[in-house]
Amino acid sequence: MGDGVFLNLKEKIIAAVEDSLIANGYEPVTVKVVGGSRPVVCIDIERLDGDPVSMDDCVKANNLISVILDVENFINGPYNLEVSSPGDYRLLTKISDFERFCGKDVKLELYAKINGRRKFSGKLTRVAGNANDAVVYLKEECDTDAVELKMPYKNIKKASIKRFF
Repeated sequence: MGDGVFLNLKEKIIAAVEDSLIANGYEPVTVKVVGGSRPVVCIDIERLDGDPVSMDDCVKANNLISVILDVENFINGPYNLEVSSPGDYRLLTKISDFERFCGKDVKLELYAKINGRRKFSGKLTRVAGNANDAVVYLKEECDTDAVELKMPYKNIKKASIKRFF
């Protein structure tokens, strides 16, 4: 399967399982599908109450997701399902993630360079605008001064926070 097929599959999986997970106190954070003769569907979840994800949470979510995927039959043939916590470095995948984690230390990778660079780290200070024109502000620590950078949300290729220190 090509990457485009997996992207479409990821979107279908999220659409199919999101409501059930939310109704049970979880939120899907990321979905990955790793190909092969027996694909592996990897889903990271978070608890809506903010508590750490336990092994029991993963088992419960796995059971919910497994039933849905079997009924929807998105994957032809056998597959493996892995449900886990996003871990210490949680990806920021939606604008609401950036809003939720304002004040946290983040790492960003951009599609297009800003000030000659694609990678930045610092404190996420705020998010402005709506889904179409959102802007993320990052206070990058320099030698003596903190500089706030303005980055269009659409230019962010990858972003993560370190949640536990």
